[in-house]
Amino acid sequence: MAHWRASAAHALLERFLARLAEAAVGHATQLDAGAGGSGATSNAGSSAETFDGIAWVLGLLAELARWTDEIAPLQSPQRFGNLAFRTWGARCEERLEALHAPLPAALQPYIPELASYLRGAFGSWVRLDYGSGHELALLAWLCTLARLGAFGRGALAEPPIDESATAEPQAWERALATQVVPAYLALVWGLQDRYGLEPAGSHGVWGLDDYHFIPYVIGAAQLRNQNSYLPSFIAAVSASSDRSPRALLQERASAPFANLLTSSVLRIHALKRGPFHEHSPILSDVSRTVPNFAKVAAGMLKMWRAECTGKRPVVQHFVFGGV
Repeated sequence: MAHWRASAAHALLERFLARLAEAAVGHATQLDAGAGGSGATSNAGSSAETFDGIAWVLGLLAELARWTDEIAPLQSPQRFGNLAFRTWGARCEERLEALHAPLPAALQPYIPELASYLRGAFGSWVRLDYGSGHELALLAWLCTLARLGAFGRGALAEPPIDESATAEPQAWERALATQVVPAYLALVWGLQDRYGLEPAGSHGVWGLDDYHFIPYVIGAAQLRNQNSYLPSFIAAVSASSDRSPRALLQERASAPFANLLTSSVLRIHALKRGPFHEHSPILSDVSRTVPNFAKVAAGMLKMWRAECTGKRPVVQHFVFGGV
C-alpha cells in the first residue's frame, strides 16, 4: 500500500476526481444530455480532431444499458445475486474491443489497457457483487481516455491533462461530472436492481453507502456554492412515486437543481426502510452536524481518499498500464 500511495497513478486519480468535482460546482445533473447512438458505432472513422469523446462514452453506456433490458434475470430461486448477470458479463467480455473500435487511430494501440479498466467498472460477474472498487475502475477508464486526449485535446498531447489543482475547469471535465457519471449511475443502479447484485466489501450500516462513493463527492460539490439548500435537508428528502434509477437521477426533491448527492440519498430511501439515522448513520451525522455543503464537499473528498484509494480491499484488484 505504501508503494501504491507513493505512485503517480494514485496521485493522478485523486487529482482527476478532485477536478471533476470542481468542474461540477453549481451545475445540475444532465442525464441524457448529448447521448449518442450505439457505443460500437458512433463516431466510427473519426479522426482525433473530430472525435467526440463525450458523445461516444454516453453512447457506449447506453448500449450497455440496452443489454440489461435484453438479458432477463433467471426466474429460478437465487440466494445471492442472479446468475443472469454472468450472461451480461460474458457479453461484455466478448465485445470489449468492439466497444472501443470507434476510437481514433492514434488511440487504437491503447484499447487493451482501456478494456481492462472498463471490464472492471460494472461489478463482478463471478461474485455477483458491486462496490466502490468497480466505480474506481470507471474513474481510471475515464482518466486514461482523458490522458490520451479523447475529450478534446489532441491524442497524446503534452501535457495530456492540466493537472494543476487550481486550473480553470474545462468543459469536458464538467461534461464527465454532470453527464457521464450520471449515465454510468443509471446503468449500474439498473444492474444492481435487475440482477440483485450484493454490495462488495460494504461496511454495512457504518458505511457511507452500500455501493458507491463518487456520486457523493461530485454531488456535494454541485451544491457547494449555494446556501438555500442545507445539509440538514437531506435526511428528509423524498422521491416521487417513480423510483427508477433514471427518475431518481433527474429528481431534485427540495434541492435547487438535480444533483448526485440528493439522488443518491433518494436511492437509499428507495431501497431501505426504517429511520434514516438507523440505516444511514454517517449521512445522518452529516445532515445534523455539518453547516454547509462547502464543508460536506471537502469532507466527502477526504473520506473517499481514505476509504477508497487508501484501502487495500478496494485497490487490490487494480491493474496498471503505460498511460
